[in-house]
Amino acid sequence: MSFEALLLNRLKVAQAEFATSALKQPINRDAFEYGYRVGTINGFESAINILLSILDEEQNSDKNL
Repeated sequence: MSFEALLLNRLKVAQAEFATSALKQPINRDAFEYGYRVGTINGFESAINILLSILDEEQNSDKNL
């Protein structure tokens, strides 16, 4: 498994674990908790998208510049 795939898998696993624990153990069920959990999951998704963008840029860049 490549290093890039390892990074992506670790981010996806952490995102899924956080989402699962949020559903299993809600704390206050208020707007703050909802925003915190949605924001955290979105943060994971943003990190994944940034990593994919960096990898795509590195693979498709013109190395002769």
